[in-house]
Amino acid sequence: MFKTLKSQRLLFANPARGLSLGAKPSSVPMPLSPETIQTLAAAAEGDPALKLLIALIGIHALYPHQAGELPLAAVDFTGGRLLHGDIDHPLDAFTRQAAADYIQLRYSRWPHTRNPHLFLSSQTAHSCRPVTIGWMQPLLKDLPVTAQRLREDRILEEAAVTGADPQHLCAVLNITPDTGLRYTRTFHPDPLSDRDQEDKP
Repeated sequence: MFKTLKSQRLLFANPARGLSLGAKPSSVPMPLSPETIQTLAAAAEGDPALKLLIALIGIHALYPHQAGELPLAAVDFTGGRLLHGDIDHPLDAFTRQAAADYIQLRYSRWPHTRNPHLFLSSQTAHSCRPVTIGWMQPLLKDLPVTAQRLREDRILEEAAVTGADPQHLCAVLNITPDTGLRYTRTFHPDPLSDRDQEDKP
């Protein structure tokens, strides 16, 4: 608008220059639809690596790079835990089975590998490096959602069943306080916004 006015010599300076509109509001996470979840489950059944990756992101809320860096020892079948660094989660039945299926495939495909990481590729099996995001992209490209949306859905689910407590989300899912508040606002709208609406005639 100001560019047009200036070109017509009706305005020589933008009076709004330098004004701040504030921070751009973050997007509100939304849960996945039942149809999407069914599609994910069907896709996972045909690929052990994808099934385990979906479990780690969609159940344990790991970032893709965290999943790729997990050591094989992180899956503690005896103790029933997923343990690595700040990650200390109960090993649910889905993840346990997904890990068992993938590890069986891993040992059959690369029986002599010395790589300590859980996920392997034809390149990393002969080294000690973790897989990269580039290895994961072909696994995830045909899914109806991104890895980020899958992780968001898991955090929303945890918020829904625990009373939307941001401190709980931070402790259990290793997220920052600001991130925790982003997910709990879905369940606890800003009271100041509600007050503003009430004050309007």
